[in-house]
Amino acid sequence: MEETDYSIPPATRLRNKILNGYGRFTVLAATTVIWVMDLLLHNRLAEVGLLAGGTGQFATTLDAVSAYVFIFTSLPLLYALWRPLPHLVFRFAAAYIAFAAVQVVANVLEMVSSAHLLSGDGLGSLWDIGAMYLMSVTVFMFVYVLMDLSTPGGAFIWPARDGEPAPTPNLFDYLFISLNVNSTYGPTSEAVMSRPTKLIMGLQVLLAILMLTVLIARAASAL
Repeated sequence: MEETDYSIPPATRLRNKILNGYGRFTVLAATTVIWVMDLLLHNRLAEVGLLAGGTGQFATTLDAVSAYVFIFTSLPLLYALWRPLPHLVFRFAAAYIAFAAVQVVANVLEMVSSAHLLSGDGLGSLWDIGAMYLMSVTVFMFVYVLMDLSTPGGAFIWPARDGEPAPTPNLFDYLFISLNVNSTYGPTSEAVMSRPTKLIMGLQVLLAILMLTVLIARAASAL
């Protein structure tokens, strides 16, 4: 088994791990998971009539082109992974994940503007807010992975026990960050060193507050 070189920054270690062997295909798997989740969520929102307003039309347009964006980013991404071409892998992945983040914003805004449409339908009608919450956590989790891997020295400082080197982060670490930010508690024990990442965290917090506002409004109406 290859020993880990702890003299290398944690984000660089993770980047090397992803781009070596079969680990590099997890990037393609991540973009596929996001696309499938967004497709299922959008179809359900459309079925219950939450995409009928003006902002809903924008969200629908984004969904209509999402398949083409997924194809036009996944094919060159697959090629870059197979070669491999490390300098292109994260560019193509970042392009699609950025598009997915725009879709999250559009869906949340539509959810806010159409919150009155499902008033009085019972607590069972609140499932879409939970699905949107999960989508937000997932998308921003991968956003933080890309930000950490693309920032020189890493976007986060990963804590370690006294006398021990900083561990190599994994997907659960970024999931923990995204869950905490989406819960509006702010950053976790990992210090944020990248200003762009701080701005992204601020956006995620604002979206989480909007989702919470819709949840409270619709729950009160349902009761």
